[in-house]
Amino acid sequence: MKISEVMKITTLTKKAINYYEEEGLIKPQVNPENNYREYSQSDVDKLVQISVLRQLDVPIKLIKDIIVKPEMLKDKLEQHLISINDKINRLGKSKNIIMSCLKSTNDSNIELTKHLLFLNKCLEMDDREREGFMKRQLKRIFPGNFGKMLVIHYAPFLNSPIDTKEKEDAWLNLVEFLDEVESIEYPEEMKEIYKNLTDEDMEKYENVSIKNAKKWIGIKDEELLDEKKQFLEFIERLNSDADMQSSWQKTFRIDKTLKEQMKNINYYEKFTENLKILSEDYCEYTNAMNNYIKLLNVKVDDKGKIEFAD
Repeated sequence: MKISEVMKITTLTKKAINYYEEEGLIKPQVNPENNYREYSQSDVDKLVQISVLRQLDVPIKLIKDIIVKPEMLKDKLEQHLISINDKINRLGKSKNIIMSCLKSTNDSNIELTKHLLFLNKCLEMDDREREGFMKRQLKRIFPGNFGKMLVIHYAPFLNSPIDTKEKEDAWLNLVEFLDEVESIEYPEEMKEIYKNLTDEDMEKYENVSIKNAKKWIGIKDEELLDEKKQFLEFIERLNSDADMQSSWQKTFRIDKTLKEQMKNINYYEKFTENLKILSEDYCEYTNAMNNYIKLLNVKVDDKGKIEFAD
Protein backbone atom coordinates (compact mmCIF):
# COMPACT_ATOMS: atom_id res chain seq x y z
CA MET A 1 0.00 0.00 0.00
CA LYS A 2 1.03 3.63 -0.47
CA ILE A 3 2.35 5.81 2.32
CA SER A 4 -0.83 7.92 2.26
CA GLU A 5 -2.86 4.81 3.15
CA VAL A 6 -0.39 3.89 5.90
CA MET A 7 -0.65 7.42 7.33
CA LYS A 8 -4.44 7.14 7.42
CA ILE A 9 -4.41 3.75 9.16
CA THR A 10 -1.66 4.47 11.70
CA THR A 11 -2.30 8.25 12.13
CA LEU A 12 1.48 8.70 11.87
CA THR A 13 3.04 11.56 9.93
CA LYS A 14 5.09 10.97 6.81
CA LYS A 15 8.22 12.15 8.64
CA ALA A 16 7.60 9.68 11.47
CA ILE A 17 7.15 6.77 9.05
CA ASN A 18 10.33 7.74 7.17
CA TYR A 19 12.21 8.06 10.47
CA TYR A 20 11.19 4.58 11.61
CA GLU A 21 12.34 3.24 8.26
CA GLU A 22 15.70 4.98 8.65
CA GLU A 23 16.02 3.40 12.10
CA GLY A 24 15.48 -0.03 10.54
CA LEU A 25 12.18 -0.73 12.29
CA ILE A 26 10.32 -1.31 9.01
CA LYS A 27 11.60 -2.29 5.57
CA PRO A 28 9.09 -1.46 2.83
CA GLN A 29 9.69 -2.71 -0.69
CA VAL A 30 10.64 -0.21 -3.38
CA ASN A 31 8.79 -0.39 -6.70
CA PRO A 32 11.55 -0.39 -9.37
CA GLU A 33 9.23 1.19 -11.95
CA ASN A 34 8.46 4.42 -10.07
CA ASN A 35 10.83 4.18 -7.07
CA TYR A 36 7.84 4.52 -4.68
CA ARG A 37 7.78 2.61 -1.42
CA GLU A 38 5.15 -0.10 -1.06
CA TYR A 39 4.19 -0.96 2.51
CA SER A 40 3.03 -4.42 3.51
CA GLN A 41 0.50 -5.33 6.19
CA SER A 42 3.48 -6.42 8.30
CA ASP A 43 4.93 -2.90 8.02
CA VAL A 44 1.60 -1.43 9.10
CA ASP A 45 1.36 -3.83 12.06
CA LYS A 46 4.83 -2.83 13.21
CA LEU A 47 4.08 0.88 12.83
CA VAL A 48 0.96 0.54 14.96
CA GLN A 49 3.03 -1.20 17.64
CA ILE A 50 5.72 1.47 17.39
CA SER A 51 3.15 4.24 17.71
CA VAL A 52 1.67 2.71 20.86
CA LEU A 53 5.08 2.05 22.42
CA ARG A 54 6.19 5.63 21.76
CA GLN A 55 3.00 6.81 23.48
CA LEU A 56 4.23 4.77 26.45
CA ASP A 57 7.62 6.57 26.26
CA VAL A 58 9.48 3.41 25.23
CA PRO A 59 12.84 4.41 23.66
CA ILE A 60 13.61 3.49 20.06
CA LYS A 61 16.43 1.20 21.14
CA LEU A 62 14.05 -0.96 23.20
CA ILE A 63 11.37 -0.86 20.49
CA LYS A 64 13.86 -2.48 18.11
CA ASP A 65 14.20 -5.39 20.55
CA ILE A 66 10.41 -5.68 20.92
CA ILE A 67 9.95 -5.80 17.13
CA VAL A 68 12.42 -8.69 16.95
CA LYS A 69 10.92 -10.43 20.00
CA PRO A 70 7.11 -9.88 19.91
CA GLU A 71 6.66 -11.66 23.26
CA MET A 72 8.29 -8.60 24.88
CA LEU A 73 5.24 -6.52 23.90
CA LYS A 74 3.05 -8.38 26.40
CA ASP A 75 5.61 -7.80 29.16
CA LYS A 76 5.79 -4.09 28.35
CA LEU A 77 2.00 -3.70 28.39
CA GLU A 78 1.79 -5.55 31.71
CA GLN A 79 4.48 -3.27 33.16
CA HIS A 80 2.57 -0.23 31.96
CA LEU A 81 -0.66 -1.55 33.50
CA ILE A 82 1.11 -1.88 36.86
CA SER A 83 2.44 1.66 36.43
CA ILE A 84 -1.07 2.98 35.67
CA ASN A 85 -2.52 1.27 38.75
CA ASP A 86 0.26 2.73 40.90
CA LYS A 87 -0.43 6.17 39.44
CA ILE A 88 -4.17 5.81 40.13
CA ASN A 89 -3.39 4.99 43.75
CA ARG A 90 -1.01 7.95 44.09
CA LEU A 91 -3.49 10.33 42.48
CA GLY A 92 -6.21 9.05 44.78
CA LYS A 93 -3.98 9.75 47.76
CA SER A 94 -3.15 13.24 46.45
CA LYS A 95 -6.86 13.91 45.94
CA ASN A 96 -7.63 12.99 49.54
CA ILE A 97 -4.78 15.17 50.83
CA ILE A 98 -5.94 18.16 48.77
CA MET A 99 -9.43 17.72 50.22
CA SER A 100 -7.86 17.70 53.69
CA CYS A 101 -5.88 20.86 52.82
CA LEU A 102 -9.08 22.60 51.76
CA LYS A 103 -10.74 21.65 55.02
CA SER A 104 -7.67 22.84 56.95
CA THR A 105 -7.69 26.34 55.48
CA ASN A 106 -9.95 27.37 58.34
CA ASP A 107 -7.84 25.59 60.95
CA SER A 108 -4.49 26.54 62.48
CA ASN A 109 -1.47 27.25 60.28
CA ILE A 110 0.32 24.28 61.84
CA GLU A 111 -2.36 21.85 60.70
CA LEU A 112 -2.48 23.35 57.20
CA THR A 113 1.32 23.27 56.87
CA LYS A 114 1.36 19.61 57.88
CA HIS A 115 -1.11 18.72 55.14
CA LEU A 116 0.70 20.86 52.56
CA LEU A 117 4.04 19.20 53.32
CA PHE A 118 2.48 15.78 52.82
CA LEU A 119 0.83 16.96 49.59
CA ASN A 120 4.13 18.32 48.29
CA LYS A 121 5.80 14.96 48.88
CA CYS A 122 2.98 13.05 47.15
CA LEU A 123 2.97 15.36 44.13
CA GLU A 124 6.73 14.97 43.73
CA MET A 125 6.55 11.19 43.98
CA ASP A 126 3.80 11.11 41.36
CA ASP A 127 5.87 13.31 39.03
CA ARG A 128 9.04 11.22 39.28
CA GLU A 129 7.92 8.60 36.79
CA ARG A 130 6.86 11.18 34.22
CA GLU A 131 9.12 12.25 31.39
CA GLY A 132 10.93 15.52 32.08
CA PHE A 133 10.77 15.23 35.88
CA MET A 134 14.46 16.03 36.39
CA LYS A 135 14.28 19.15 34.23
CA ARG A 136 11.22 20.46 36.07
CA GLN A 137 12.73 19.72 39.47
CA LEU A 138 16.11 21.32 38.74
CA LYS A 139 14.34 24.51 37.68
CA ARG A 140 12.32 24.44 40.91
CA ILE A 141 15.05 23.35 43.34
CA PHE A 142 17.74 25.65 41.96
CA PRO A 143 16.12 28.92 40.86
CA GLY A 144 18.39 31.51 39.26
CA ASN A 145 21.44 31.19 37.02
CA PHE A 146 22.63 27.87 38.47
CA GLY A 147 19.41 26.06 37.58
CA LYS A 148 19.22 27.72 34.18
CA MET A 149 22.77 26.65 33.34
CA LEU A 150 22.08 23.04 34.32
CA VAL A 151 18.87 22.79 32.32
CA ILE A 152 20.26 24.45 29.19
CA HIS A 153 23.42 22.35 29.04
CA TYR A 154 21.87 19.02 30.08
CA ALA A 155 18.36 19.36 28.59
CA PRO A 156 18.80 16.31 26.28
CA PHE A 157 19.50 14.06 29.27
CA LEU A 158 16.90 15.22 31.79
CA ASN A 159 13.78 13.60 30.34
CA SER A 160 14.16 10.02 31.59
CA PRO A 161 11.74 9.08 34.38
CA ILE A 162 13.10 7.94 37.73
CA ASP A 163 11.59 4.48 37.78
CA THR A 164 14.17 2.26 39.50
CA LYS A 165 15.85 2.16 42.92
CA GLU A 166 19.25 2.76 41.30
CA LYS A 167 17.95 5.89 39.57
CA GLU A 168 16.27 7.05 42.77
CA ASP A 169 19.58 6.83 44.65
CA ALA A 170 21.46 8.55 41.80
CA TRP A 171 18.92 11.40 41.72
CA LEU A 172 19.14 11.97 45.46
CA ASN A 173 22.96 11.91 45.30
CA LEU A 174 22.95 14.36 42.40
CA VAL A 175 20.61 16.83 44.12
CA GLU A 176 22.53 16.58 47.40
CA PHE A 177 25.81 17.29 45.63
CA LEU A 178 24.40 20.26 43.73
CA ASP A 179 22.85 21.69 46.87
CA GLU A 180 25.98 21.40 49.02
CA VAL A 181 28.63 22.31 46.47
CA GLU A 182 30.11 25.79 46.51
CA SER A 183 28.50 28.18 44.07
CA ILE A 184 30.18 28.52 40.70
CA GLU A 185 31.36 32.03 39.95
CA TYR A 186 30.26 32.75 36.40
CA PRO A 187 32.20 35.16 34.16
CA GLU A 188 30.46 38.52 33.77
CA GLU A 189 29.58 37.75 30.13
CA MET A 190 27.63 34.67 31.21
CA LYS A 191 25.95 36.42 34.15
CA GLU A 192 24.55 39.00 31.78
CA ILE A 193 23.27 36.34 29.39
CA TYR A 194 21.52 34.29 32.09
CA LYS A 195 20.16 37.39 33.83
CA ASN A 196 18.14 38.42 30.78
CA LEU A 197 17.02 34.96 29.67
CA THR A 198 13.31 34.71 28.88
CA ASP A 199 11.31 31.48 28.77
CA GLU A 200 11.50 31.65 24.97
CA ASP A 201 15.28 32.02 25.13
CA MET A 202 15.50 29.02 27.47
CA GLU A 203 13.46 26.90 25.09
CA LYS A 204 15.59 28.00 22.14
CA TYR A 205 18.88 27.16 23.88
CA GLU A 206 17.50 23.87 25.14
CA ASN A 207 16.49 22.91 21.59
CA VAL A 208 19.99 23.72 20.33
CA SER A 209 21.44 21.51 23.06
CA ILE A 210 19.02 18.68 22.24
CA LYS A 211 19.79 18.91 18.51
CA ASN A 212 23.53 18.77 19.18
CA ALA A 213 23.19 15.74 21.49
CA LYS A 214 21.12 13.83 18.91
CA LYS A 215 23.94 14.25 16.42
CA TRP A 216 26.43 12.52 18.71
CA ILE A 217 24.25 9.78 20.19
CA GLY A 218 24.74 6.70 18.03
CA ILE A 219 27.15 8.50 15.70
CA LYS A 220 28.86 6.17 13.23
CA ASP A 221 32.61 5.92 12.55
CA GLU A 222 32.32 7.55 9.13
CA GLU A 223 30.35 10.41 10.66
CA LEU A 224 33.09 10.90 13.24
CA LEU A 225 35.60 11.19 10.42
CA ASP A 226 33.39 13.79 8.75
CA GLU A 227 33.23 15.74 12.02
CA LYS A 228 37.02 15.62 12.21
CA LYS A 229 37.27 16.94 8.66
CA GLN A 230 34.97 19.85 9.53
CA PHE A 231 37.03 20.62 12.63
CA LEU A 232 40.25 20.70 10.63
CA GLU A 233 38.60 23.12 8.21
CA PHE A 234 37.59 25.25 11.19
CA ILE A 235 41.22 25.37 12.40
CA GLU A 236 42.36 26.55 8.97
CA ARG A 237 39.82 29.37 8.99
CA LEU A 238 40.68 30.21 12.59
CA ASN A 239 44.39 30.54 11.86
CA SER A 240 43.76 32.98 9.02
CA ASP A 241 41.02 35.13 10.60
CA ALA A 242 41.92 37.57 13.40
CA ASP A 243 38.27 38.20 14.35
CA MET A 244 37.60 34.46 14.66
CA GLN A 245 40.70 34.08 16.84
CA SER A 246 39.53 36.87 19.15
CA SER A 247 36.08 35.32 19.49
CA TRP A 248 37.53 31.84 20.02
CA GLN A 249 39.94 33.03 22.74
CA LYS A 250 37.09 34.79 24.57
CA THR A 251 35.01 31.61 24.50
CA PHE A 252 38.05 29.57 25.54
CA ARG A 253 38.71 31.80 28.58
CA ILE A 254 35.11 31.45 29.77
CA ASP A 255 35.14 27.68 29.23
CA LYS A 256 38.51 27.28 30.96
CA THR A 257 37.37 29.29 34.00
CA LEU A 258 34.24 27.16 34.40
CA LYS A 259 36.06 23.84 33.89
CA GLU A 260 38.67 24.71 36.49
CA GLN A 261 35.94 25.47 39.04
CA MET A 262 34.09 22.28 38.14
CA LYS A 263 37.24 20.23 38.58
CA ASN A 264 37.89 21.79 42.00
CA ILE A 265 34.44 20.81 43.29
CA ASN A 266 34.65 17.23 41.93
CA TYR A 267 31.83 18.09 39.54
CA TYR A 268 32.81 15.57 36.89
CA GLU A 269 33.03 12.64 39.31
CA LYS A 270 29.94 13.34 41.41
CA PHE A 271 27.56 15.00 38.94
CA THR A 272 28.34 13.27 35.67
CA GLU A 273 28.63 9.77 37.15
CA ASN A 274 25.15 10.04 38.66
CA LEU A 275 23.76 11.50 35.44
CA LYS A 276 25.11 8.47 33.55
CA ILE A 277 22.94 6.27 35.78
CA LEU A 278 19.92 8.50 35.20
CA SER A 279 20.32 8.76 31.41
CA GLU A 280 21.47 6.11 28.95
CA ASP A 281 21.68 8.82 26.31
CA TYR A 282 24.23 10.69 28.42
CA CYS A 283 26.41 7.56 28.57
CA GLU A 284 26.29 7.25 24.79
CA TYR A 285 26.96 10.95 24.34
CA THR A 286 30.04 11.00 26.60
CA ASN A 287 31.43 7.86 24.94
CA ALA A 288 31.00 9.43 21.50
CA MET A 289 32.69 12.66 22.60
CA ASN A 290 35.61 10.73 24.14
CA ASN A 291 36.07 8.78 20.91
CA TYR A 292 35.95 12.03 18.95
CA ILE A 293 38.60 13.69 21.14
CA LYS A 294 40.89 10.68 20.69
CA LEU A 295 40.33 10.80 16.95
CA LEU A 296 41.18 14.52 16.74
CA ASN A 297 44.43 14.03 18.66
CA VAL A 298 44.85 17.76 19.32
CA LYS A 299 45.78 19.79 22.38
CA VAL A 300 44.95 23.33 23.42
CA ASP A 301 47.53 25.46 25.25
CA ASP A 302 46.77 27.91 28.08
CA LYS A 303 46.04 30.69 25.59
CA GLY A 304 43.59 28.64 23.55
CA LYS A 305 45.91 27.85 20.67
CA ILE A 306 44.99 24.54 19.02
CA GLU A 307 47.89 22.25 18.13
CA PHE A 308 48.19 18.67 16.96
CA ALA A 309 49.43 16.31 19.64
CA ASP A 310 52.55 14.24 19.05
